[in-house]
Amino acid sequence: MLWKVLLGTLLGTFTGITPGIHVNTLASLLRDFSLSAVTLFAMGLTHTFLNALPSTFLGVPDDGTALSTLPAHRLVLKGKGMEVIKIALLSSFLAVLFFIPLIPLYIRLASLYRPEIGKIAVFLLIAFLILTESGLKKFGALFIILLSGTVGSLILSLDLNEPFYELFTGLFGVPVIVSSLFSGISNVTPGSAKLEIKPAKLALFSFLGTLFGMMASLLPAFTASQAALLGSFISRDERSFLTVVYSVNTANFLFAFMNFLETGRVRNGVIALMEPLGTKALPTFLFVAFFVGLAVLIYGEPLAKLFAGIISRINYRVLNGVVLAFLFSLTFIFDGLAGILALTASSIVGYLAVLLGVKRTNCMGALMVPILIR
Repeated sequence: MLWKVLLGTLLGTFTGITPGIHVNTLASLLRDFSLSAVTLFAMGLTHTFLNALPSTFLGVPDDGTALSTLPAHRLVLKGKGMEVIKIALLSSFLAVLFFIPLIPLYIRLASLYRPEIGKIAVFLLIAFLILTESGLKKFGALFIILLSGTVGSLILSLDLNEPFYELFTGLFGVPVIVSSLFSGISNVTPGSAKLEIKPAKLALFSFLGTLFGMMASLLPAFTASQAALLGSFISRDERSFLTVVYSVNTANFLFAFMNFLETGRVRNGVIALMEPLGTKALPTFLFVAFFVGLAVLIYGEPLAKLFAGIISRINYRVLNGVVLAFLFSLTFIFDGLAGILALTASSIVGYLAVLLGVKRTNCMGALMVPILIR
Protein backbone atom coordinates (compact mmCIF):
# COMPACT_ATOMS: atom_id res chain seq x y z
CA MET A 1 0.00 0.00 0.00
CA LEU A 2 2.92 2.35 0.68
CA TRP A 3 3.78 2.80 -2.97
CA LYS A 4 0.16 3.73 -3.70
CA VAL A 5 0.29 6.43 -1.01
CA LEU A 6 3.64 7.73 -2.31
CA LEU A 7 2.35 7.81 -5.89
CA GLY A 8 -0.70 9.80 -4.80
CA THR A 9 1.50 12.19 -2.80
CA LEU A 10 3.76 12.72 -5.82
CA LEU A 11 0.82 13.40 -8.14
CA GLY A 12 -0.79 15.74 -5.61
CA THR A 13 2.50 17.60 -5.24
CA PHE A 14 2.62 18.12 -9.00
CA THR A 15 -0.92 19.51 -9.19
CA GLY A 16 -0.45 21.55 -6.01
CA ILE A 17 2.56 23.51 -7.24
CA THR A 18 1.58 23.81 -10.92
CA PRO A 19 -0.51 26.91 -11.66
CA GLY A 20 -3.80 26.18 -13.36
CA ILE A 21 -3.63 22.38 -13.01
CA HIS A 22 -6.29 21.17 -10.58
CA VAL A 23 -6.10 17.75 -8.98
CA ASN A 24 -9.53 16.86 -10.42
CA THR A 25 -8.24 17.59 -13.93
CA LEU A 26 -5.22 15.30 -13.60
CA ALA A 27 -7.29 12.59 -11.91
CA SER A 28 -9.73 12.65 -14.85
CA LEU A 29 -6.87 12.46 -17.36
CA LEU A 30 -5.51 9.40 -15.52
CA ARG A 31 -8.91 7.70 -15.36
CA ASP A 32 -7.84 4.94 -17.76
CA PHE A 33 -4.98 3.95 -15.42
CA SER A 34 -7.51 2.89 -12.74
CA LEU A 35 -5.72 4.53 -9.83
CA SER A 36 -6.61 2.97 -6.47
CA ALA A 37 -8.76 4.79 -3.92
CA VAL A 38 -5.71 5.13 -1.65
CA THR A 39 -3.72 6.84 -4.43
CA LEU A 40 -6.60 9.16 -5.29
CA PHE A 41 -7.14 10.03 -1.62
CA ALA A 42 -3.44 10.81 -1.06
CA MET A 43 -3.41 12.81 -4.27
CA GLY A 44 -6.39 14.96 -3.30
CA LEU A 45 -5.20 15.52 0.26
CA THR A 46 -1.67 16.50 -0.80
CA HIS A 47 -3.09 19.01 -3.26
CA THR A 48 -4.97 20.81 -0.48
CA PHE A 49 -1.69 21.35 1.39
CA LEU A 50 0.33 22.66 -1.55
CA ASN A 51 -2.09 24.58 -3.76
CA ALA A 52 -1.22 27.60 -1.61
CA LEU A 53 2.08 27.95 -3.51
CA PRO A 54 0.82 29.20 -6.91
CA SER A 55 -2.02 31.21 -5.33
CA THR A 56 0.47 32.91 -2.99
CA PHE A 57 3.44 33.65 -5.22
CA LEU A 58 1.69 33.86 -8.59
CA GLY A 59 -1.87 34.87 -7.71
CA VAL A 60 -3.33 31.80 -9.45
CA PRO A 61 -6.12 30.27 -7.33
CA ASP A 62 -8.27 27.20 -7.58
CA ASP A 63 -11.71 26.78 -6.03
CA GLY A 64 -10.25 26.04 -2.61
CA THR A 65 -7.85 28.98 -2.36
CA ALA A 66 -9.66 31.67 -4.35
CA LEU A 67 -10.38 33.94 -1.38
CA SER A 68 -6.81 33.66 -0.08
CA THR A 69 -5.27 35.15 -3.22
CA LEU A 70 -5.40 38.85 -2.35
CA PRO A 71 -4.44 38.63 1.37
CA ALA A 72 -1.63 36.20 0.55
CA HIS A 73 -0.40 38.39 -2.29
CA ARG A 74 -0.28 41.44 -0.01
CA LEU A 75 1.90 39.53 2.45
CA VAL A 76 4.17 38.33 -0.38
CA LEU A 77 4.76 41.95 -1.46
CA LYS A 78 5.72 42.70 2.17
CA GLY A 79 8.32 39.91 2.05
CA LYS A 80 6.18 37.46 4.06
CA GLY A 81 5.57 34.82 1.39
CA MET A 82 7.17 31.94 3.25
CA GLU A 83 5.15 32.77 6.35
CA VAL A 84 1.99 32.37 4.25
CA ILE A 85 3.14 28.93 3.14
CA LYS A 86 3.94 27.91 6.71
CA ILE A 87 0.46 29.04 7.78
CA ALA A 88 -1.01 26.97 4.94
CA LEU A 89 0.93 23.83 5.87
CA LEU A 90 0.24 24.08 9.60
CA SER A 91 -3.44 24.95 9.08
CA SER A 92 -3.93 22.00 6.75
CA PHE A 93 -2.20 19.60 9.15
CA LEU A 94 -4.27 20.88 12.08
CA ALA A 95 -7.40 20.32 9.98
CA VAL A 96 -6.35 16.66 9.60
CA LEU A 97 -6.00 16.38 13.39
CA PHE A 98 -9.29 18.17 14.14
CA PHE A 99 -11.09 16.06 11.53
CA ILE A 100 -10.64 12.83 13.49
CA PRO A 101 -12.57 13.69 16.71
CA LEU A 102 -15.32 15.39 14.69
CA ILE A 103 -16.17 12.24 12.70
CA PRO A 104 -18.89 10.95 15.12
CA LEU A 105 -20.64 14.36 15.09
CA TYR A 106 -20.38 14.51 11.30
CA ILE A 107 -21.99 11.09 10.86
CA ARG A 108 -24.97 12.27 12.94
CA LEU A 109 -25.32 15.51 10.97
CA ALA A 110 -24.97 13.95 7.50
CA SER A 111 -28.46 12.45 7.69
CA LEU A 112 -30.13 15.71 8.77
CA TYR A 113 -29.34 17.84 5.72
CA ARG A 114 -32.19 19.43 3.74
CA PRO A 115 -31.65 21.51 0.53
CA GLU A 116 -33.62 24.44 1.98
CA ILE A 117 -30.99 24.89 4.69
CA GLY A 118 -28.29 25.62 2.13
CA LYS A 119 -30.39 28.18 0.26
CA ILE A 120 -31.28 30.05 3.44
CA ALA A 121 -27.60 30.17 4.43
CA VAL A 122 -26.61 31.50 1.00
CA PHE A 123 -29.27 34.24 1.13
CA LEU A 124 -28.05 35.34 4.56
CA LEU A 125 -24.47 35.38 3.29
CA ILE A 126 -25.41 37.68 0.41
CA ALA A 127 -27.30 40.03 2.74
CA PHE A 128 -24.36 40.11 5.13
CA LEU A 129 -21.88 40.87 2.33
CA ILE A 130 -23.93 43.87 1.21
CA LEU A 131 -24.64 45.22 4.70
CA THR A 132 -20.98 45.08 5.75
CA GLU A 133 -19.95 47.48 2.97
CA SER A 134 -19.91 51.16 3.91
CA GLY A 135 -22.18 53.86 2.46
CA LEU A 136 -22.70 53.82 -1.29
CA LYS A 137 -20.40 50.83 -1.61
CA LYS A 138 -23.42 48.73 -0.65
CA PHE A 139 -24.77 49.40 -4.15
CA GLY A 140 -21.39 48.48 -5.64
CA ALA A 141 -21.41 45.22 -3.69
CA LEU A 142 -24.95 44.41 -4.87
CA PHE A 143 -23.92 45.18 -8.46
CA ILE A 144 -20.86 42.90 -8.28
CA ILE A 145 -22.85 40.10 -6.64
CA LEU A 146 -25.54 40.24 -9.33
CA LEU A 147 -23.04 40.66 -12.19
CA SER A 148 -20.76 37.86 -10.98
CA GLY A 149 -23.87 35.73 -10.40
CA THR A 150 -24.98 36.31 -13.98
CA VAL A 151 -21.54 35.53 -15.39
CA GLY A 152 -21.22 32.50 -13.11
CA SER A 153 -24.62 31.16 -14.20
CA LEU A 154 -23.69 31.55 -17.87
CA ILE A 155 -20.26 29.93 -17.51
CA LEU A 156 -21.57 27.01 -15.46
CA SER A 157 -24.32 26.43 -18.03
CA LEU A 158 -21.83 26.11 -20.89
CA ASP A 159 -20.47 22.75 -21.98
CA LEU A 160 -16.96 23.44 -20.69
CA ASN A 161 -14.42 20.92 -19.44
CA GLU A 162 -13.06 23.23 -16.70
CA PRO A 163 -15.72 25.87 -15.93
CA PHE A 164 -14.53 26.43 -12.35
CA TYR A 165 -11.00 27.04 -13.61
CA GLU A 166 -12.16 29.82 -15.93
CA LEU A 167 -14.49 31.25 -13.29
CA PHE A 168 -12.12 31.40 -10.30
CA THR A 169 -8.98 32.25 -12.27
CA GLY A 170 -10.83 35.17 -13.86
CA LEU A 171 -12.55 36.48 -10.74
CA PHE A 172 -9.62 36.17 -8.35
CA GLY A 173 -6.40 35.39 -10.22
CA VAL A 174 -6.22 37.55 -13.35
CA PRO A 175 -7.06 40.86 -11.56
CA VAL A 176 -4.23 40.27 -9.08
CA ILE A 177 -1.78 39.50 -11.88
CA VAL A 178 -2.88 42.53 -13.93
CA SER A 179 -2.56 44.77 -10.87
CA SER A 180 0.97 43.42 -10.33
CA LEU A 181 1.89 44.23 -13.92
CA PHE A 182 1.02 47.88 -13.33
CA SER A 183 2.44 48.09 -9.82
CA GLY A 184 6.04 48.72 -10.89
CA ILE A 185 7.36 45.95 -8.59
CA SER A 186 10.33 44.25 -10.28
CA ASN A 187 10.89 41.33 -7.91
CA VAL A 188 9.75 39.77 -4.66
CA THR A 189 11.66 37.93 -1.97
CA PRO A 190 10.44 34.73 -0.25
CA GLY A 191 11.09 36.24 3.16
CA SER A 192 11.25 34.51 6.52
CA ALA A 193 8.95 31.66 7.50
CA LYS A 194 8.74 33.01 11.06
CA LEU A 195 5.12 33.05 12.18
CA GLU A 196 3.61 36.33 13.30
CA ILE A 197 0.43 34.66 14.50
CA LYS A 198 0.34 33.12 17.98
CA PRO A 199 0.08 29.30 18.09
CA ALA A 200 -3.14 29.44 20.14
CA LYS A 201 -4.72 31.78 17.61
CA LEU A 202 -3.56 29.58 14.74
CA ALA A 203 -5.13 26.53 16.41
CA LEU A 204 -8.39 28.37 17.15
CA PHE A 205 -8.90 29.65 13.61
CA SER A 206 -7.84 26.32 12.16
CA PHE A 207 -10.51 24.64 14.27
CA LEU A 208 -13.08 27.17 13.04
CA GLY A 209 -11.95 26.51 9.47
CA THR A 210 -12.33 22.78 10.04
CA LEU A 211 -15.91 23.34 11.24
CA PHE A 212 -16.67 25.49 8.19
CA GLY A 213 -15.11 22.85 5.93
CA MET A 214 -17.33 20.25 7.59
CA MET A 215 -20.34 22.46 6.83
CA ALA A 216 -19.29 22.84 3.19
CA SER A 217 -19.09 19.06 2.73
CA LEU A 218 -22.54 18.60 4.29
CA LEU A 219 -24.38 21.19 2.24
CA PRO A 220 -24.40 20.72 -1.56
CA ALA A 221 -25.37 24.39 -1.78
CA PHE A 222 -22.02 25.31 -0.26
CA THR A 223 -18.43 25.13 -1.51
CA ALA A 224 -15.12 25.40 0.29
CA SER A 225 -14.82 29.00 -0.90
CA GLN A 226 -18.24 29.90 0.48
CA ALA A 227 -17.35 28.28 3.78
CA ALA A 228 -14.16 30.35 3.83
CA LEU A 229 -16.33 33.38 3.13
CA LEU A 230 -18.01 32.77 6.49
CA GLY A 231 -14.58 32.89 8.05
CA SER A 232 -13.98 36.35 6.59
CA PHE A 233 -16.67 37.69 8.93
CA ILE A 234 -14.93 36.25 11.99
CA SER A 235 -11.23 36.74 11.27
CA ARG A 236 -10.07 40.34 11.55
CA ASP A 237 -6.57 40.13 10.10
CA GLU A 238 -4.87 38.55 7.10
CA ARG A 239 -3.14 35.72 8.95
CA SER A 240 -6.18 34.47 10.84
CA PHE A 241 -8.25 34.69 7.65
CA LEU A 242 -5.67 32.66 5.72
CA THR A 243 -5.65 30.10 8.52
CA VAL A 244 -9.40 29.68 8.11
CA VAL A 245 -9.19 29.42 4.30
CA TYR A 246 -6.48 26.77 4.25
CA SER A 247 -8.13 24.74 7.01
CA VAL A 248 -11.47 24.87 5.17
CA ASN A 249 -9.76 23.63 2.01
CA THR A 250 -8.31 20.51 3.65
CA ALA A 251 -11.25 19.81 5.98
CA ASN A 252 -13.74 20.05 3.12
CA PHE A 253 -11.86 17.32 1.23
CA LEU A 254 -11.64 15.06 4.28
CA PHE A 255 -15.28 15.43 5.29
CA ALA A 256 -16.42 15.03 1.68
CA PHE A 257 -14.57 11.71 1.71
CA MET A 258 -16.25 10.80 5.02
CA ASN A 259 -19.62 11.66 3.46
CA PHE A 260 -18.77 9.32 0.58
CA LEU A 261 -17.94 6.48 2.97
CA GLU A 262 -21.07 7.00 5.06
CA THR A 263 -23.72 7.86 2.44
CA GLY A 264 -22.18 7.22 -0.98
CA ARG A 265 -22.70 10.89 -1.94
CA VAL A 266 -19.98 12.37 -4.15
CA ARG A 267 -18.92 15.97 -3.43
CA ASN A 268 -15.46 15.98 -5.04
CA GLY A 269 -14.05 15.18 -8.47
CA VAL A 270 -11.29 12.93 -7.16
CA ILE A 271 -13.70 11.04 -4.92
CA ALA A 272 -16.05 10.50 -7.88
CA LEU A 273 -13.40 8.24 -9.42
CA MET A 274 -13.28 5.92 -6.39
CA GLU A 275 -15.10 2.63 -6.13
CA PRO A 276 -17.66 2.30 -3.28
CA LEU A 277 -15.79 1.62 -0.03
CA GLY A 278 -18.03 1.81 3.05
CA THR A 279 -17.08 2.86 6.57
CA LYS A 280 -15.05 -0.31 7.15
CA ALA A 281 -12.28 1.38 5.14
CA LEU A 282 -12.12 4.38 7.52
CA PRO A 283 -9.20 3.19 9.77
CA THR A 284 -6.99 2.67 6.71
CA PHE A 285 -7.69 6.12 5.33
CA LEU A 286 -7.23 7.81 8.72
CA PHE A 287 -3.73 6.34 8.78
CA VAL A 288 -3.10 7.51 5.21
CA ALA A 289 -4.38 11.01 6.07
CA PHE A 290 -2.02 11.31 9.04
CA PHE A 291 0.93 9.90 7.08
CA VAL A 292 0.39 12.18 4.09
CA GLY A 293 -0.26 15.22 6.27
CA LEU A 294 2.91 14.69 8.29
CA ALA A 295 5.00 14.01 5.16
CA VAL A 296 3.83 17.15 3.34
CA LEU A 297 4.28 19.21 6.51
CA ILE A 298 7.94 18.08 6.54
CA TYR A 299 8.86 18.56 2.87
CA GLY A 300 6.39 21.32 1.99
CA GLU A 301 8.46 24.20 3.40
CA PRO A 302 11.75 23.23 1.65
CA LEU A 303 9.79 22.74 -1.57
CA ALA A 304 8.19 26.18 -1.15
CA LYS A 305 11.62 27.75 -0.57
CA LEU A 306 12.86 26.21 -3.82
CA PHE A 307 9.71 27.36 -5.63
CA ALA A 308 9.92 30.90 -4.25
CA GLY A 309 13.70 31.06 -4.77
CA ILE A 310 13.28 30.41 -8.48
CA ILE A 311 10.55 33.03 -8.73
CA SER A 312 12.64 35.63 -6.87
CA ARG A 313 15.36 35.40 -9.53
CA ILE A 314 12.93 36.38 -12.30
CA ASN A 315 11.71 39.90 -12.98
CA TYR A 316 8.28 39.88 -11.32
CA ARG A 317 6.54 41.87 -14.06
CA VAL A 318 7.93 39.55 -16.73
CA LEU A 319 6.92 36.54 -14.62
CA ASN A 320 3.38 37.86 -14.24
CA GLY A 321 3.14 38.44 -17.98
CA VAL A 322 4.31 34.88 -18.67
CA VAL A 323 1.87 33.46 -16.11
CA LEU A 324 -1.00 35.46 -17.59
CA ALA A 325 -0.19 34.15 -21.08
CA PHE A 326 0.11 30.62 -19.66
CA LEU A 327 -3.32 30.83 -17.98
CA PHE A 328 -5.03 31.94 -21.18
CA SER A 329 -3.15 29.28 -23.17
CA LEU A 330 -4.23 26.63 -20.68
CA THR A 331 -7.80 27.85 -20.98
CA PHE A 332 -7.63 27.47 -24.76
CA ILE A 333 -6.28 23.92 -24.36
CA PHE A 334 -9.09 23.03 -21.93
CA ASP A 335 -12.03 24.70 -23.64
CA GLY A 336 -10.97 26.52 -26.79
CA LEU A 337 -12.44 29.90 -27.73
CA ALA A 338 -15.43 29.41 -25.40
CA GLY A 339 -13.03 29.03 -22.48
CA ILE A 340 -11.15 32.20 -23.47
CA LEU A 341 -14.42 34.14 -23.56
CA ALA A 342 -15.46 32.72 -20.18
CA LEU A 343 -12.10 33.62 -18.60
CA THR A 344 -12.21 37.11 -20.10
CA ALA A 345 -15.75 37.75 -18.84
CA SER A 346 -14.98 36.61 -15.30
CA SER A 347 -11.73 38.63 -15.32
CA ILE A 348 -13.63 41.80 -16.20
CA VAL A 349 -16.01 41.25 -13.28
CA GLY A 350 -13.11 40.59 -10.91
CA TYR A 351 -11.32 43.75 -12.00
CA LEU A 352 -14.54 45.79 -11.71
CA ALA A 353 -14.68 44.86 -8.04
CA VAL A 354 -11.18 46.33 -7.67
CA LEU A 355 -12.15 49.54 -9.50
CA LEU A 356 -15.32 49.96 -7.42
CA GLY A 357 -13.36 49.48 -4.21
CA VAL A 358 -15.66 46.78 -2.82
CA LYS A 359 -14.56 43.55 -1.17
CA ARG A 360 -13.46 40.91 -3.63
CA THR A 361 -15.49 38.38 -1.65
CA ASN A 362 -18.58 39.85 -3.36
CA CYS A 363 -17.43 38.00 -6.48
CA MET A 364 -18.58 34.81 -4.74
CA GLY A 365 -21.98 35.81 -6.10
CA ALA A 366 -20.80 33.72 -9.06
CA LEU A 367 -21.71 30.63 -7.02
CA MET A 368 -24.30 32.01 -4.61
CA VAL A 369 -26.72 33.50 -7.14
CA PRO A 370 -26.95 30.29 -9.24
CA ILE A 371 -27.77 28.37 -6.05
CA LEU A 372 -30.66 30.70 -5.22
CA ILE A 373 -32.22 30.61 -8.70
CA ARG A 374 -31.96 26.84 -9.13
